Amino acid sequence: MTGFEIGCLAAAGALALAALGYAVYFLCSPMPVVKRLRRGPCEEPVELPGDAAALLARVTVQRDLVYPSDYGKNTLDLYLPKDAQAAPLVLWVHGGAFVAGDKNGVKNWGVTLAANGYAVAAINYEWAPEAPYPAPLFQIADALRFLTKYAAEGAPLDMGRLAFAGDSAGAHMAAQAVLLATNPAFSERLGIRLPIAKNALRCALLYCGPYDLERFFGIKNRVLRLFISRIGWSYFGRRDWKNAPLLDTVTVPRYVTRDFVPTYITDGNTFSFESHGRALGERLREAGVKTAERYFDKAQFGEVMHEYQLRLHEKNAQDCLADTLQFLAETMQ
Repeated sequence: MTGFEIGCLAAAGALALAALGYAVYFLCSPMPVVKRLRRGPCEEPVELPGDAAALLARVTVQRDLVYPSDYGKNTLDLYLPKDAQAAPLVLWVHGGAFVAGDKNGVKNWGVTLAANGYAVAAINYEWAPEAPYPAPLFQIADALRFLTKYAAEGAPLDMGRLAFAGDSAGAHMAAQAVLLATNPAFSERLGIRLPIAKNALRCALLYCGPYDLERFFGIKNRVLRLFISRIGWSYFGRRDWKNAPLLDTVTVPRYVTRDFVPTYITDGNTFSFESHGRALGERLREAGVKTAERYFDKAQFGEVMHEYQLRLHEKNAQDCLADTLQFLAETMQ
């Protein structure tokens, strides 16, 4: 055998070993999927409406404020109406499949809502699997604690008029935050109490979120099933996440009571969670909770994608924004 042939065999062997090693890594860890999500954009490109300059002129932004927390990524961006005395506050939780994403992905909504008179605190939180569930909910409480203190020190925030908002996975967390504020059994189950006054929370704004993670158990598509298994593994910190002790708490409708706050729900009709939104809306109405919703019939609107509301230069998102402003006007007074 020539030296060239020996070299080729050695290279082939090394490649085979590398492939085997990656296969083992893929089977034994959720991180290959997680790292892929973190490399690519988990949020839509940020777009402002056509009147972007006028909106920006009415807003002050305080970026990367640090809120004390036992977990990492504990920063938030605060969007404030210029010259506001005490603006009602929207706390926004970003999406990213629980393992990625950033508060910067919702800056267009932060600017737009602030230009319309609402303060917006867009929070970051430590991702799973480094900080598994329910770490993000503890961080929501941490952020609220910081904002309450910040308001007491003179920040123009009305902590007596709050809304919880979120997109994609963040919508799930925002809905759970409402449960923490309105269902003592849920709060006790997780051992988390939100530092807000009774009746301070006025409404919830939920965009393109999954609200019942147990629904994913029945997925037939093998690729999607593999993806979901890695997300569940990451979020719960265990491969057999379907047997996690707190699994029941990620099904939002299960814990809804009549005290759940008025809620706006919307979703696209393609590659998203429309059925989750509709099911949550139905459960809220059964409980007597004020609910407003926007969905899209494919025959009329065509395909409307996940996180459509972030494309504020498009009509569907602008209609969603109009819904949101109307809902806030009705509930935050």
